Amino acid sequence: MATIYKNKQAKEELMALYNEKLEHLNIDYTNIDIETQYGKTRIIKTGNPKGKPIVLFHGYNAGSPLTLEAVNALRSTYEFYAIDTIGQTTKSAETLLPIHNDSFALWADEVLKKLNFSKVDIIGISYGAFILQKLITHKPQRINTCIFVVPSGIVNGNPWKALTKLSLPLLKYKLTKSDKDLKHFTDAFAPKGDVFMFRLLKAIMTGVKMDTRIPRLLKRKHVEHFNNPVYIIAASNDVYFPGHKIAKKSPTLFNNLKEIHILNGSNHMPGKETFPEIQSKIAKWVN
Repeated sequence: MATIYKNKQAKEELMALYNEKLEHLNIDYTNIDIETQYGKTRIIKTGNPKGKPIVLFHGYNAGSPLTLEAVNALRSTYEFYAIDTIGQTTKSAETLLPIHNDSFALWADEVLKKLNFSKVDIIGISYGAFILQKLITHKPQRINTCIFVVPSGIVNGNPWKALTKLSLPLLKYKLTKSDKDLKHFTDAFAPKGDVFMFRLLKAIMTGVKMDTRIPRLLKRKHVEHFNNPVYIIAASNDVYFPGHKIAKKSPTLFNNLKEIHILNGSNHMPGKETFPEIQSKIAKWVN
């Protein structure tokens, strides 16, 4: 059976980091495993069982625990369903889905259906925004309020910045295997000084067969049929998906774009200091 990991030890290390982050959150939760046509999918259910349900799709190889950390303070009000993306470093199956057809939409729709959601508020973070866009395109009836956070699929970053801040530092790290050079690479998109994040990114870079396929940018024709509210949180210093470019492009895509909020001074992966800002916006928008 094909695996996304380079070896058994790499998978064990990343699953240990997943468990470490989940335990560190110190929350009550329930693991739900759903069998889909593409393999098992893990969902972490947590929060107020009487609260409004919110579904979360995490960023590339981030996993549900990392995503739940950013909304932890909202658990007393809302019930969260954090879905581990299939084919990534999560507790779901390692099946790699095609990215240029409706496979991700069919997978996400099957999960939501088996969670008994006819319609629900959904947050898509980074790569999770791409999944949410696929769902809008092929199964829009599943989505109530749509919230994108540092979303992929809307714009691309500056090629020169990508070369100088990402490609060259990454190439240097591959030659030296030095933590200092790896940090130079991760500082371009991750929170600086976050020790756990660095450990996680290092384990991913050294132990995972990276999926280098790039999703195509969203076009208006893909979403022009969707009229429910759309909200966006973008980051001003996002080297992958710059906030100012998202703010310019998004109104041309969505019929019912309600608000774009920019996290000033934030890299692509928002730091803990931005969590209250993110939580405040989510609480306002889903209500």
